[in-house]
Amino acid sequence: MTDSARQFDAQADRYAASEVHRAGASLPVLLEYAAPRPDDLALDVATGTGNTALALAPLVAEVTGVDLARKMLDHARLRAGAEGHAHARFVEGSAEALPYAARSFTLVTSRHAPHHFRDAGQFLAEAWRVLRPGGRLVLADQISPDPETRRWIDRYQTLRDPSHFTQRTVQDWRDLAASAGFAWVRDTLVPYHLEFAWWTETAGTPAAAVAELRALAAGLTPEQRGRAGLEFGPDGALLAHTEPMLVVRLEKPRG
Repeated sequence: MTDSARQFDAQADRYAASEVHRAGASLPVLLEYAAPRPDDLALDVATGTGNTALALAPLVAEVTGVDLARKMLDHARLRAGAEGHAHARFVEGSAEALPYAARSFTLVTSRHAPHHFRDAGQFLAEAWRVLRPGGRLVLADQISPDPETRRWIDRYQTLRDPSHFTQRTVQDWRDLAASAGFAWVRDTLVPYHLEFAWWTETAGTPAAAVAELRALAAGLTPEQRGRAGLEFGPDGALLAHTEPMLVVRLEKPRG
């Protein structure tokens, strides 16, 4: 079992109950960019408890959610059954080795997940492989403002959740998309304001790691705090942070 699968299996109930994940601000933007059609065959990668897949379900012919964490998938299946989405299914699988034949889908999505992917280039190559020509890939993921801040953020994020891998910059994603052959069509940044207590509780962060997070944040200069999006109270206590979420539509050329 991978680090991500262990982490999300352990916290599956918390993520299933999280409104930030179920209906956060990136979801309507992702749906707008995806422009789902009644004839679409959709794949949601690293679907978790199925939030994005189930938002797509009423709008497409068929949707499949794939994830490594079995307990997260159990939540997705229960919700699909309760909501009557007979054409939504959920299977175990990796973003970097999708268990599908080439050209199986017209739409691929992945929301709040790619920062866990060890090889985003391989994920994009897999998305390219399973998409039909003219197909769309719509991503939503947190980004870092610059490479230096990225290094600090990765340390901070990994303390909170060991399955975090890296929080890429917009330029990183542009370079990766170009290398995979995708056309970069449209993008925006959606800010997420996350309360520190909720953020650590949802991930099941141990008390010692919470204290280390607070100490790490306290050691930043005011300028660094601003770039990391940290918010402190009048007493100097860490209250929250803002994560810019990149939402981008990529397309596989028809030629």
